[in-house]
Amino acid sequence: MFDDERTRPIAVPRGNRRLRLRVTVVTAFLAVTGILGYVIFQASAAGRPARDERIATVVFDRTSGKQVVGDHGGERFRTASVVKLFIALDAITHGPRKSDEARIHRMLSRSDDAIANTLWTRNGVSAIVTRTVAAIGLKNTTPPADAGRWGDTLSTAEDIAATYRHILTLPKAKRNLILKPLREAPRTAADGFDQHFGIPTAFEDRPWAVKQGWAAGHGAVDAHTTGLVGEGDRYIVVILTSHADGTDLAVATASATSAAESLFPRLGK
Repeated sequence: MFDDERTRPIAVPRGNRRLRLRVTVVTAFLAVTGILGYVIFQASAAGRPARDERIATVVFDRTSGKQVVGDHGGERFRTASVVKLFIALDAITHGPRKSDEARIHRMLSRSDDAIANTLWTRNGVSAIVTRTVAAIGLKNTTPPADAGRWGDTLSTAEDIAATYRHILTLPKAKRNLILKPLREAPRTAADGFDQHFGIPTAFEDRPWAVKQGWAAGHGAVDAHTTGLVGEGDRYIVVILTSHADGTDLAVATASATSAAESLFPRLGK
């Protein structure tokens, strides 16, 4: 029998053993600290909204025939009451009853949900969105998953801008059925909400026509300001905003107003 030097324990001086022990302790401490820090960070992150605010802005200049602003224009949002443009357009395209004209005016000018419910149900619920998409050639608009919730229709700022461009090509009588109530939208909506946020506030010294949208619940708070701005309806302006669930609607509408005000220096009269 003999000792194989390859398997014999190497004698470690006492001082080196102490140094190694210290290194091991420090390394373990750093590892534990790192793990605890990661766990705390993850727990904190889980308690925060992943993304507090989304904003999309599209501006089309009808004089130049060009889109002059296009920030996140292809990103989809819940439309809220902006979908009432689709409901009105579909009713008008398929020949509204004479009694519907007053209803459409109130639905658009005062954003009346009860009238929207009536027309939505009577004219085929989600089929309204499907027909509008086909008629205009919208690219990223889809009906709501729950056919009874018209406000959950998904669309983009680009598609809403395209909808206004389509409305402006309609024969005068039909065009006015939509644009007249948008020009006459009062400050107080049918539900008592102040709907003069966004475009009406930012461009109060210029002609405007608007269809606003606001909604809270089901995972988000939305505030949209859309419409026409300037002499001769020169600009189509669409601003869609979505915020974390629980955000105060006043905060959401203030965000839409701020976004509209940022456009003021860029858009002529």
